[in-house]
Amino acid sequence: MAETEEPANPVSELDLFQVVMPMLMVVSLIFVLAWLVKRFNPKLPAMGKDIELLSSAPLSNQSRLTLVRVSGKDILLGITPSQITLLKDFDAPVVDRSHVKGQADLAEQFKKLLRSKSDGDKSSEKADA
Repeated sequence: MAETEEPANPVSELDLFQVVMPMLMVVSLIFVLAWLVKRFNPKLPAMGKDIELLSSAPLSNQSRLTLVRVSGKDILLGITPSQITLLKDFDAPVVDRSHVKGQADLAEQFKKLLRSKSDGDKSSEKADA
């Protein structure tokens, strides 16, 4: 009597399903919990809310002078790769930033650039049609 043997399949579809589904559930649970914490936890402080970079000037390849405003107080810092040194602590604001309010920060400028580029791509697609 000749028996027909099926080749042994070490990974069946059921085994693959049993491994992949719990992994996907854990990853999705992590994303949902991160979104919930971000959405419903207003007690987290805003990063960099009270710190503003006013000006920065390079002195050499690896050192620079930086003027920073922290909670309304201006601080002049010397920055090198190995240390940050407080050079001067000003009581009154040194730089008037009222004229800069109309200018967008770097992130806003990139957003505008990307929007204008995507608008230009859409208009060229319409012209081709």
